[in-house]
Order: sequence, then structure tokens, then C-alpha cells
Amino acid sequence: MRRLVTAGLCLMLVLFSGCSGKPRPEQDFYQAGNGIKMVSRVQGDDIEFYSHGTWQKRFWAGVNLGATTPGHHPGEFSPTYQDYRRWFTDIEELGAKVVRVYTILPPDFYRALADHNRTAKNKLWLIQGIWSPEEELISQKNAFLPSITRKFHREISLAVRAVYGQGVISPSPGKASGKFIVNVAPYLLGWMVGSEWYPYMVKETDRLNPGKSAFHGKYFSTVPGASPFEAWLAACLEELARTETVMGWQHPIAFVNWVTTDPLPHPDEPLEQEDLATVDPQHIRPTGEWLAGYYAAYHVYPYYPDSLRFQQDYQKYINQYGRPDPFEGYLRQLKQHHAGIPLVIAEFGVPSSRGMAHRGPLGRNQGMHTEKEQGEMDVAMFKAIKNVGAAGGILFEWHDEWFKFTWNTWDLEIPGDRRPMWMNRLTNEENFGLLAVEPGEKMRVVLDGRGNDWNEIDDLYEHRFDDRSKIMITNDEGYLYISLFKPGGWDWNKDDLYIGFDTLPGGNRFASGIPARFDQGLEFLLKISDKDHATLEVASAYDQHTFLYGQQKKMIPWKEEWSREENGIFLPWKLCLSRELFLPVSQQRIPFEDIEVGRLRHGNTDPESEEYDSLADFYAGPELLEIRIPWMMLGFTDPSSHQVWAYPYRSRLPYFTSTTSPGLNLQVLQVNQAERPTIRVEPPVSYNWCNWDHPTSHERKKQSYHIVKSYLGGLYRNQ
Repeated sequence: MRRLVTAGLCLMLVLFSGCSGKPRPEQDFYQAGNGIKMVSRVQGDDIEFYSHGTWQKRFWAGVNLGATTPGHHPGEFSPTYQDYRRWFTDIEELGAKVVRVYTILPPDFYRALADHNRTAKNKLWLIQGIWSPEEELISQKNAFLPSITRKFHREISLAVRAVYGQGVISPSPGKASGKFIVNVAPYLLGWMVGSEWYPYMVKETDRLNPGKSAFHGKYFSTVPGASPFEAWLAACLEELARTETVMGWQHPIAFVNWVTTDPLPHPDEPLEQEDLATVDPQHIRPTGEWLAGYYAAYHVYPYYPDSLRFQQDYQKYINQYGRPDPFEGYLRQLKQHHAGIPLVIAEFGVPSSRGMAHRGPLGRNQGMHTEKEQGEMDVAMFKAIKNVGAAGGILFEWHDEWFKFTWNTWDLEIPGDRRPMWMNRLTNEENFGLLAVEPGEKMRVVLDGRGNDWNEIDDLYEHRFDDRSKIMITNDEGYLYISLFKPGGWDWNKDDLYIGFDTLPGGNRFASGIPARFDQGLEFLLKISDKDHATLEVASAYDQHTFLYGQQKKMIPWKEEWSREENGIFLPWKLCLSRELFLPVSQQRIPFEDIEVGRLRHGNTDPESEEYDSLADFYAGPELLEIRIPWMMLGFTDPSSHQVWAYPYRSRLPYFTSTTSPGLNLQVLQVNQAERPTIRVEPPVSYNWCNWDHPTSHERKKQSYHIVKSYLGGLYRNQ
């Protein structure tokens, strides 16, 4: 590469047609002997950038940026120019150097990036993703089909056009369109081609195309031993290289990969598909014509696939701080395999969700982390990525997105197309962001025992049980909020408090162990015995967990009596985390895993408080008890249209359906466990709300934002 890069240095004034405002600063670029311009390149294991006449290297820390705001699906591209400008300012303040996007975004994104970088102290670099025709690849399982290749190559061409501001992209469903007139090539760090490859598609592509395992282009070629799918990928990289070179520029190129299709052996992986197929970046090489170079990009999470939990060499790995770290153990092997080219971990992170979908080593689970824990774990993974010699790490993700789904709650989000209308705290995928996107124009209720915020709510429901005690109820797009005021408060050494929730006809009018009846049948029962013992349980005949994994899938114990209504049985509110697994090498069986999300947590939800706990469900003050319950924990599959899941045993179907709830009936019952126990049953109260089609939201920097900012500030202090 060096023999071709022989020309002197050029300095130009980059003009972005169509932009107005202050004059643009001069932008460095390097011009090779053949006239190709570069601002970034691969050099050994690093990705270098060109600045002030020299090539410099750094560890590239960045964030992945999604394409939605509440109320919208990704294909609607709802973020505005103002959204992007605000986010870029906050991302620069975070200390990140890179923003990675997954696909072509609307012109406002590129205009906002250019405008930000014109005045920024530390400019943001872009990694432009090019989305593959994923649906067709998964359904047809043959990448070599001409229709698939043509579609992908067209997307590559459009991505280059968008980055270089080369005119109009016509409207197409689910795709960005408009007039692209801003050239952000001077801010482009590199390209990432494709998406996480479906292993059965890779395997079938290789089987159907045995004679197509070699590709030799002007810019990229395969090496002996490459697979047909790798040859197809090389041809796609060639198309990108050819198209970009026409523009007179080159930037480093990678294709997206993940642990599922990595080239490393995972002999104790319990699921076949997670070690079925291999896509090896080392089987593709750039030629001497491609000056900008080539790198490897992987999505790696600490909890998935299960080989990261159970493979012994990962579990035994000790990091430089003398502590076990399976995540770093995997990364070190991955980097060793990719010696000689840069390795970028293009996705990693943990979510600050109320729900969980899988467990990971060192408590790095797929959910149920406080924002503080999220930040500390994200920083620990940043350090691991850097420790193994990777070129960079791109955190998933910048902001929370409500449209996202995950495997253990999506059956209960009905209808699925209304998922963006509300925030589901049980869906971990919605809460990976460093920037919280929360319901309401501002935080509606803070659980702190003070109650000041309740006085500011206009549409508050209030009911007095007597001259002094009362209940107040309100809601937003994420929670139902309840406050109970009782003069003198509760003596949690003696008092048990119950709140019954009725959302549908049917349910339990009594509960085992409570010597009283409720006026309506209950679907859910909340019990608070003290600050450390509070639960939300579900009527057994309404319980989704034992119905699906017990009666239907036979994975957990199940009793016939649970299917009968009015049986007085309430069960723990649980989510499945993993089915039973068998590890082929160690011959070990890992039992079915679930988690009781109905175990409620006492704490303060004021982000400004030193006692802030982002996972808190209730706060017991001296005389005021405040509670917030995520909508799904009350059976709502879409609160914006009053949808709840129907009683599963009534339908005799193997899946869940939704039905319309007339609203909520709540009933409070207090038991004093003195020498002579007394029971006070309050009359039921009804609460309702208006449906919505335009959710409101506000943004807030999480605790994790500030923790990551502190780490990156130290990392880049001398850069």
C-alpha cells in the first residue's frame, strides 16, 4: 500500500452545497499518488485518521444510533434535524468519537452531522452501515439469487450516493428518501456492510453453490479455503469499493458479523444454530488497489450465545486485573484469530430494563440493571475491548427505543404494530440507551414519599376512603401510578397491605391466606409486608408463564387446578430466561431458568437524589405510599388501546390473544397482624384513561451516561 501512497499532502476547503451558516473550517485529507483521497485508513491492527498533516491512531469508542422516536417504527425515520443536532452535541459531550448507523438515513441526518462538525471542538466520525436484504436472505436461504444480489448492490450504490450527497433517492417503503446534497465523506471513518447473518441461510447458501467459493476482483479477493457465502460477500465489498472509488475517495470497509457465525470453535454450545455456520473475515483480502484497508466488525454481548456462559476456557480466563472475565476471554481469542487486521466490536452493552431475557456471567445479564450498574458494566466491557488490542468498541445504543421487542415478551405485545405507542419496561431491548426516552412531557411521578408532584397533575383520579385517608391514581405511556395516604402511616411490623387489580370479567374474588373477599374478581394482587417484602402476583388461570411453559410446552411443572378460575390461587409473576439446555462436551444439563419480575423493589426514583434507584417500584414514606407498575405487569398488551391478554385457558388456543379491558378496578385491603388481627376492606375504585395515538416523551441522560463519560474523558484526556 505504501508504494502507491506517494503523493504529497493536500489541504482543501470542503464545501457542502445546500448548507447555510458560518464558513466551514479547512478539512484535512490525504491524497495518494493515484489521486484517491482518504481521511481514514487501516494500518496493521489499527484504524488511523488523518489530521494536521499526519496519520494518527486511537482507540475508537462510539455509540450506535437508532432511527426512531416514540410512536414510530424504524422505517418512518421520525428523528428530525433538531433531534440529530441535540444528540450529536450530547454524544460529543459524552466523549465518543464515532457514531454508527445501520442504514441510509434521511438527508437531515447528514446535514446535521456536517453542521455539527463545522463548529464542534471534537468532531464526530461516522460509520455508515448498509443494510442487507435480510428478509429475503432468511426466507430464501440463497444469497446468490440474482434478485437478492441486485437488491443488495443497489442498496450499496444508494448508500454511497447518500454519504456523498449525490442527488435524489426516490421514495421506497421502509427506506430513507429525499434530496441528498451534503457530502460527509470527510467525516466518514468507514463502512459496515450487512447485518447479523442467519446461520441456516449461510449453511444453505454454501450447500447450494459448491462451485462458487472463489472471487477475485480489482479491490477484494477471497483466499483459498473461502466458502461460497464468503465469496458472495467479497463481491459485495467489491461493489462498494468500486462505487466509492468512482467518487475519488476510499474509506475502510468491513462486513458485519456476530458470535453466531464467528470462525471460533464452540464445542459446548447447546444450541445447534449458534455454532452451525462460519463466516470468516480472514478469508477475504483487499488488493493493492484498495488503499483504505479492511477490518473486522462483530456484535458481541456478554450473555449470548450460551457458549459465552458455559465454555470453560472463557470461564477460566483471568484479566489483567486478576479477575475472571469470560467476555474478555472470548474477545482475546477473537482478536488472536484476526491478527493483522483491526477488530471493532460494533455492538456490546447491557440494558437498564425492569425485565430480563437471559443471564450472563459476572451478573452481566440481559436486563434488570440499574442505570448505575449499566454504566459500570459498559465501562468494564469498554476496558476489556481495549485490553485485547481491538481497534474500537461501539456501544449499543445511544437512546432508548420503544419499538423494539424481545423473545420473552413479544407474544404479549398485541397488536405488535402498536408497540411504539408505549414504553414496555419488561422488554429489555427498549432500554439499552445511555439516553433515557421516558413517557410524558416530563417525569409524571417521582417515588420519594413526598408527594409534591401529585399536586401538579391535572388529570388525577382521587378518592377518599374517609375524612383523612385517600388513594390517588394516574398514568402515562409507561406506568400506572398509585399513591395511598394514611395519617400515622403503616406499621410494617404488623401491617400487611393488599391491592387487588381487576382488568377483565372473571378472576379470583378471594386469595388463599387472606380472610376476606374482594368485590370483583382479580387478575393481579399486590402485597406489601414491609420495604423488603413486596410482590405482585397473578391469578393462576390468568398466568401467562405457567400456561405457556407449563401447560403448553411442558417445560415446567403444571397443575390442572391452576387453569380453574375463582380458585384463590395467585402465582408469582415470572418471565422465562432459558429453556433446559444440554452441553454436549461436558454432558451437563442446565435446568429451565426464569425470574420473578413480580418481586417489587423499594427505592427512590428521583434522578437527582443520591438514593436514586432506576428499578424502584414503590416508596414507603411516613404517611404516603407511592407505587408505579409497568403496564405489562398488569396484563396490558397495549395500554394505548386498552388491550390486555385474554384468559388463555378460555380460548383453548396455543398462543395469546388480546381483548379490550373496560378499565381498572382497584381494591385496597389492610390486615393488621396484632394480637387480635383486624381487616379493613376499602370499597373498590375505578380508574380509566383515554386511548392515545400520539405518545409524549422526554429525554434524560441516565446515570450510565455520566459513568461512561467519566471513563471516556480519562481515555482521551491526552488526545
